[in-house]
Order: sequence, then structure tokens, then C-alpha cells
Amino acid sequence: MDAFEKIYVDGVYVIAVNLTRSTIKDAYEFRKVIEEEINAGHTDIIIDLSKCDYVDSTFFGGIIWALGKMTDMGKKLKLVKPIHSKEDIFLTTNTISLFDLYNTREDAIKSFEGDNQPEN
Repeated sequence: MDAFEKIYVDGVYVIAVNLTRSTIKDAYEFRKVIEEEINAGHTDIIIDLSKCDYVDSTFFGGIIWALGKMTDMGKKLKLVKPIHSKEDIFLTTNTISLFDLYNTREDAIKSFEGDNQPEN
């Protein structure tokens, strides 16, 4: 299984992070993957962190970069929360209010239908 799996579901691109530890060694590849999707013109993207036990600050910086890029272009980026660490990284970095966070991939996908409010 690839570290970053791209899945198209109901008009939404999902980038599933298939790593239990998302660290600096994976950050560059992650940024390339997300940048490809942004540059391809996809307006709705979900980053699924549900398999991650740990997200380090460098990897998280790539997520922040993607959010900024998407927002600047009028596009939407939503996240599926890391299953075990819950919102720790978001609380620690004081960025929880910046993200639309969902407990499951299905909930994040459904949120694009009516642009529902996030679960955070």
C-alpha cells in the first residue's frame, strides 16, 4: 500500500495518509502529492489522517501549507482526524479553528454535499 493513496469519491478527492507516523521523512512526498491535486484544479480535497498515531510538526506544516494554498484559490480542504491522537496536534499548535475536522472519511465526504459544519 502506498504511503499516500489518492481516491476519488462523489466528486471529492481524498488523500489517505497510510502511515502510522507522519514525520519529516514523509513531508516532502506528501507536499508533492497534495500540490499535484491542487494544481490539477480539484476544488474539494480531504486529507484522511485516520491511520496516523503521530503527526510531527514538519508534516503538519505541509497540511497548513495546503490549507493556505486551497483557501487562497477559493477551494476547500477538510481533514479526517487522526484516530488516536484526536485533536492534540491541533490544540498544541492552536490551529484547531482553522480546519474543518471530521471523525470519519464518510462524514467529511458528506459535508461537501451541503457544506455542513465540521464536527470539531
